[in-house]
Amino acid sequence: MRRLLPLALAAPLVLLAPAAEAHAQADPCRPGDRVNLRGKDFTNGRQLPYSLRCADLTGAKLDGVKLLQKDLTGAILRDASLKGANLRQVVAEYADFREADLREAELGQMHADYADLRGALLIDADGTQAQFSRANLSGAKLTRGMFGQAKFTLAKLVRADLTDATLIQADARKADFTGAKLHEAKLGSVDLPNAVLRDADLREVDFGSADLDGADLRGANVQDANFTFADDLDLTGAKGTPKNLPDGVKGYTTPGPTRSRAADTPTRVSTSDAVFEPSRSFPFGLSLVVAGVLGLAVTLARWANAHQRARRQPYPR
Repeated sequence: MRRLLPLALAAPLVLLAPAAEAHAQADPCRPGDRVNLRGKDFTNGRQLPYSLRCADLTGAKLDGVKLLQKDLTGAILRDASLKGANLRQVVAEYADFREADLREAELGQMHADYADLRGALLIDADGTQAQFSRANLSGAKLTRGMFGQAKFTLAKLVRADLTDATLIQADARKADFTGAKLHEAKLGSVDLPNAVLRDADLREVDFGSADLDGADLRGANVQDANFTFADDLDLTGAKGTPKNLPDGVKGYTTPGPTRSRAADTPTRVSTSDAVFEPSRSFPFGLSLVVAGVLGLAVTLARWANAHQRARRQPYPR
């Protein structure tokens, strides 16, 4: 009994250890770590603190501010304005960008894993080679954004707007694009294994050479989408007529020519209105009769001509 008592007391600690570790990973900031910069305006040259880790920049104005290589881990930038700001190579893991304005911002090689960007504006932003693994971009607007070679592994982009966005060679394995708008987006050579694109607007999307192994396109609109050289494409449940389908596509049947009701309904013609045309074929027997008549006519004509000549010659005396 005495031996079992320490084990019984240690068991809850063992069970709570993973939960505590997960909580520590989800919240890298400890109480008292946050610098209060709420609503501050840094567009007038105001000096930023050296460290912005865990800083509270809710509603702050940072338009055009250079934040190059800054540490924004766990920082709160909710409703902040960062239009045209330079966030290249910034570390913003677990940062809160909800409803933040990042239009035309430079996000190249930014590390935003586990970041919360729900409802954020990333219109015309340049996020080339940025990392958004496990980030939440649901409802965000990435219209015309440049995200080539970016990483969206396990990211949530539910109902996000990526109209005319560029994600060439991006990694979006197991990403969730449910209900997202990707009209005319460029997804050439993108990795989408086991991604969810259910009910997404994929009209005129370029999926050239994309990896779609296990991707779920049920309910998605693929009208005029280009799938040239796409791998492991399964269009089960998808809507619309795509273009340039690769060999071996699953779940899609090429639509045949449509027939109208008029083509299926027999046409009734009244005998009073009918127009009878003579047959174009000519009977063989009738051809012989006509040939004989013509021959006889030629013979008679020659005989008559010879007879007239004979009458014109004088008789010998």
